[in-house]
Amino acid sequence: MKYDVASKRLAHLGVKSLVSRFLQMEVEDSELIEELPQETATLRSSDFPIRVRETNGNELIVLLEFQTPWESDLPLRVGEYVLKFKRKYHLFVKPLVFLFRKHYSAVDFYDDGVISIRYRLMRMWEIDGKELLEAEDPYLLPLVAAAKSGADEIFEAERRIYSSQFEIGIKADLLTILTIFAGLKGKKIVEELLRRRRDIMIESVAYDLIKEEGIKEGTLETTRRDILEVLEERFGVVPVRFVENVKAIGSDFVLRGLLRQSVRCDSFEEFESILKRVMS
Repeated sequence: MKYDVASKRLAHLGVKSLVSRFLQMEVEDSELIEELPQETATLRSSDFPIRVRETNGNELIVLLEFQTPWESDLPLRVGEYVLKFKRKYHLFVKPLVFLFRKHYSAVDFYDDGVISIRYRLMRMWEIDGKELLEAEDPYLLPLVAAAKSGADEIFEAERRIYSSQFEIGIKADLLTILTIFAGLKGKKIVEELLRRRRDIMIESVAYDLIKEEGIKEGTLETTRRDILEVLEERFGVVPVRFVENVKAIGSDFVLRGLLRQSVRCDSFEEFESILKRVMS
């Protein structure tokens, strides 16, 4: 959800930069195609069809897709979108897929002897964040956090966005997108970015997403802690492996149910059996 929101805003703000950089096209004009919901029933919130006119006058549709984890059906889904927009606009359709999480099975084609699909796959963990910085395009700076980069590159991207000539609203959006993508690297960088630029990020609608997720995670962590404290009080020291299993649960509904069971069960073994069923 959070990466979808960040991707959507970045697509709206920097579509020309994304297409020019990653498809090596000389773009004269580009427009995000805003279609009615009933016309895009098969599209997800992270898929963006863009009508592009190159400097040589050529027109085509670029299909931008932002994908966090790899999904085995992605190639066929891309093919479905290509056919949809080919039929509707009668233009060449070029798919560009950004994949954020490393997955060694990710491929940029599908061919079963009947159906053949090719698309440009940007494995973000292979893209050098320093090269994105060197491009000196402010709309590419949020992607530094998703690329092959460390804290130094991410904070340099943050500094450049903050020092840019954009009006406050666009700065807020770009900083918030950078912060959301920084979540791929870990919480510490996110927390530092929030500490440094919260005063600007609050101007971005996407900032509410970070805040809501933080509140949700805080609630989950409190429930996890309550479960472990009840078990320790009733049955003694809780094994480390068991603690890790409880911490891995991300559903508030499941955790609240486990908290009730931690109070009601007659033995630690009984609770462990319940936990195994929940996680199976």
